[in-house]
Amino acid sequence: MDKLQKVKVVLPESEEWFRGIFNQTLGFIGLMEPIGIFMEGNQAALEFAEIGSSKVIRCHLWEGCWSDSSLNVETFLLLGERLGIFAQSL
Repeated sequence: MDKLQKVKVVLPESEEWFRGIFNQTLGFIGLMEPIGIFMEGNQAALEFAEIGSSKVIRCHLWEGCWSDSSLNVETFLLLGERLGIFAQSL
């Protein structure tokens, strides 16, 4: 078995292992692009918060449904500003 074949076998196993841990973690974990677009959140946290992934996936972090929560608007605006600065530096 050459290296490419090994990678094709090991990669799906590794992804399955990662997703198992990622989705069962009770604390919120999210994957986000450098410009602040939310790409994925762990299932357990989304279910606990009663947030459907379709409401937050591919949205800017500060535009997600949690932005209506107890966190103030200034916090989300500051986050958006800082992420914009970060993205420009890439």
